[in-house]
Amino acid sequence: MFCVSQGGKWLTGYFWWVAASGQDTAPVGGFKFALWQLATSSTGVLVPGSVVSIASLTAGQWNFVPLPTPLLLAPSASNSYGSVYLAAIGYTAAAGFPSTQNVFGLGDPFANGIVNGPLIAPSSHYVGSTQDAGNAFAWTKPQCPFSTAGSDPSVIMPGSNDADDNLWIDIQISDQAPAGATFRAFPNMPQFVDPGSGAQATAFTLGLQFSVSQACQLKKIWHWSPSGATVLPTRCGLWNVGTQTEVAGSDNSSPTWSGAAGSGWISVSYASGPTLAAGTQYKVSTFTSDNVDPWFQAFPSWWGGAPGPFSSGFTQGPLTIPGNAAASPGQNSWNQGIAWTYPNTSTNPEYDAVDVELLPIAAPSTPAAVLFPQMTDSRFTPAAGGWPQLGYAMAGGMRWYPA
Repeated sequence: MFCVSQGGKWLTGYFWWVAASGQDTAPVGGFKFALWQLATSSTGVLVPGSVVSIASLTAGQWNFVPLPTPLLLAPSASNSYGSVYLAAIGYTAAAGFPSTQNVFGLGDPFANGIVNGPLIAPSSHYVGSTQDAGNAFAWTKPQCPFSTAGSDPSVIMPGSNDADDNLWIDIQISDQAPAGATFRAFPNMPQFVDPGSGAQATAFTLGLQFSVSQACQLKKIWHWSPSGATVLPTRCGLWNVGTQTEVAGSDNSSPTWSGAAGSGWISVSYASGPTLAAGTQYKVSTFTSDNVDPWFQAFPSWWGGAPGPFSSGFTQGPLTIPGNAAASPGQNSWNQGIAWTYPNTSTNPEYDAVDVELLPIAAPSTPAAVLFPQMTDSRFTPAAGGWPQLGYAMAGGMRWYPA
């Protein structure tokens, strides 16, 4: 069980220790790995794209099993808001597996969990330790849980404790984005763990403020459609914060959403979305004029409070999400009303679960400059015996020759 305290961190794969003897190395059906996001004290949601299998592993060492495509992780605050993840391995064991007891409980070596840079592994479920697992919601998931209900970790999420043991599974994260990657504020977070205030039925234009550190293309606008929602947003787009006007090419007054009302994260794709300029502040918005039917959920004190979990904001690659104090008039602003309007009000810095997905645009490369490209003019034909070379090596591989 783990979380990351910063944005811009990619899960690249799973580690598992295989003992020198007495442990399966090539079980029937092989080994399978999967990633879950914890949702409640007893449930989780499988993270799409996190499942990978391998037929065999090598004894006497840590074995690394890479994901085909790295997964950008949603940051966590207070080990609860955002995402707490559970990496799992499953297989049919004919022999043993590694287990070291009394590691993550009270009085044990890692009673306060493990912190390694932005990577946090909570302790087991003992309230009062420094790194409790989801302390804000009193989750009872132990560290390194297990299950004998099945061998497929993409179907069965482990949840039982065995003497606060270490089962020797690990993960690897990287701050290097794969080629062609897109970025979101809260990616691979299929479930909100803050209970929020329930589905709301008031007409709003909702807005999340962001900026980019390099030119990016708009690829998708995301909206969380909570359980109980019966209608979808009827409009979405981007605003320029400085001018409080719509970004050309982003306004969609009849969006086609990727999922049904009440199905969680849904998105609208932009085949040729506008290019966003580095350093400019934007807001991404969803809207409906419907004052009757529930359609969104507010998560209070997400950006502020005393302080809120994400009061300082965070970055995801080129995407910067400012905290409440750095946004205008505060993070996750809104406008109440039946007309699509620039969101310019903010109270109880809540999160209304609007997100944006961007593709960084690479800066054009500068061609190498050549001072004397393949000269064939007779004026440059060397005399008998050739030109004397001065032999000064120059940047770019140039040499200077005398006239």
